[in-house]
Amino acid sequence: MNCDNMENRLHDYVDGALTPADRQEVERHLEACANCRQEMQFLQALRQQVARLPQSLDPPRDLWPEIATRIEPEKRLWEAWLAELRARQNGAASHIKQIFWGDAVNIGKWLAWGMRGAMAVAVLVLLVGGIWFLIKTQQTSWGVARLAGAPQIGAERIDAIGKLAVGEWLETDDSSRAKIDIGMIGHVEIAPNTRIRLVKAKLTDHRLALARGEMRAEIWAPPKIFFVETSSALAVDLGCEYTLQMDESGFGRLHVIKGYVALENEHGPESTVPAGAFCEIRPGMAPGTPYSEDATAAFRAALNRFDLARDDTAAISIVLAEAREADTFTLWHLLFRVSVSERGRVYDRMVALLPPPEGVTREGILRGDQRMLDLWAEMFGIGKSWWRYWLPL
Repeated sequence: MNCDNMENRLHDYVDGALTPADRQEVERHLEACANCRQEMQFLQALRQQVARLPQSLDPPRDLWPEIATRIEPEKRLWEAWLAELRARQNGAASHIKQIFWGDAVNIGKWLAWGMRGAMAVAVLVLLVGGIWFLIKTQQTSWGVARLAGAPQIGAERIDAIGKLAVGEWLETDDSSRAKIDIGMIGHVEIAPNTRIRLVKAKLTDHRLALARGEMRAEIWAPPKIFFVETSSALAVDLGCEYTLQMDESGFGRLHVIKGYVALENEHGPESTVPAGAFCEIRPGMAPGTPYSEDATAAFRAALNRFDLARDDTAAISIVLAEAREADTFTLWHLLFRVSVSERGRVYDRMVALLPPPEGVTREGILRGDQRMLDLWAEMFGIGKSWWRYWLPL
């Protein structure tokens, strides 16, 4: 029996719905398969959580008497309707209208009691769903699907689907690809020649470590829930889709397709990379200054020179001369990466490309007023205020 067939039978096994022969067959497989044992333990834990929920809801003591006293008015209401029809034929509808409205009020009260019961059932359903969600997001493994070739988890080849446990490595060769389901918040596609490890699988910390290769992440969770560690920087998801490439020596590149990603490490300020931008990653250095995917070749070359030297005045001059309005977010990052003497030049070029909003002053920006910096940044798409209001789970 393979794991695909087993997955369909574990629910019956946990529910005690298998025949003795089938049960023995499942137990033999569980003895040899750690992934299926883990899945079985999850199902058992879920069943135990549900079993601890109230099996019934006791209605208020006066619920049934209230309902009983309103059944008779409902019958009279229908009789009133019939009488009204007859009365209309005889031209006497006004008297029946008064009867109808009087009993309709009683029926409305009876329906209100029914709504209260329905609300209690809804609360119970939400409670069960919430417990299921918490357990699901706290799993210690994520599902992996083979997309091509022969990807491996540890030393085991993935035939169709598998489980990547915390601490385990997923590897692809030059002809294989795979997809990891990131709990319930998204997925990551793994390109050929990639080595990646599951570090954490917690409700507020979904974390992978990319040793080498390329991955493409698509995440639909609140910001700062999904992280990717590399040897040179940490990629922090801010609600997005992106690709991340790394080589074994610690050089890499981030390309954001949708949303935003922050790159950070201990060597310098973080980089906030918006959609349609790249950011270089280098060992032993702060994250690179992000740049637009359609920036000029001269702009990119000069920016690379500056990131490597950090005090190259000639490189800054080329960056400022080549900058377009679409490159303003790059200059915003440069404000506090250049020397103090160069900061005014960067500010003046930014003003020429994209005048700041009301309330933002030259003096305030040059002294690092965070409110002003955020206000200006929001004009070109990297302002942080929109994600600061996400509440942590």
